[in-house]
Amino acid sequence: MTGKQHSCDKNIVPDSTDVPGLKKAKQGNHEIYTIPPCLEEWTNEPLYLVVARWGLLQKRWINRNDITAAFNISERRASFQLSYISSNKLRVACRTRYVKTKSSRRHRVEVFVDYVFSYQKEESVLEQPCRRNAQAAPVTRTSRGVGSGMTGNTGLWEQLLKGCREGREHE
Repeated sequence: MTGKQHSCDKNIVPDSTDVPGLKKAKQGNHEIYTIPPCLEEWTNEPLYLVVARWGLLQKRWINRNDITAAFNISERRASFQLSYISSNKLRVACRTRYVKTKSSRRHRVEVFVDYVFSYQKEESVLEQPCRRNAQAAPVTRTSRGVGSGMTGNTGLWEQLLKGCREGREHE
């Protein structure tokens, strides 16, 4: 593969073999992956975002086999990347479909990436400003809305039971 090899660290650190672009992993449980040459400017982003940008450039449905071939990673790790892409809606806009394989009854996931949102270090739109010296709303008891809905006849059940019990006493 003509791309540069990387691992999951955010910083590009040359290896002892002086291979430019090789990133060292901070954790021992991450394997090295290869980034295609067209994506070198995004090497500091997490792998799932690099894969999403690659999928955006492909302009077609991609599956784990495509990711395995392009990034030189295992099929299991490629499946994880598809899962991250499809579940992280704040960073990636994509469509997901399930395709039945010919050899077995299982379904494979395919993703079509529509857009990758760039990261903003500024305040997020979702964050609410902190209110100081604000009074909390008083806690009130709320009705759960369970029951027959008869608000005026709260003792009706007890009256019916009392009538039945009195009827048994006379027998």
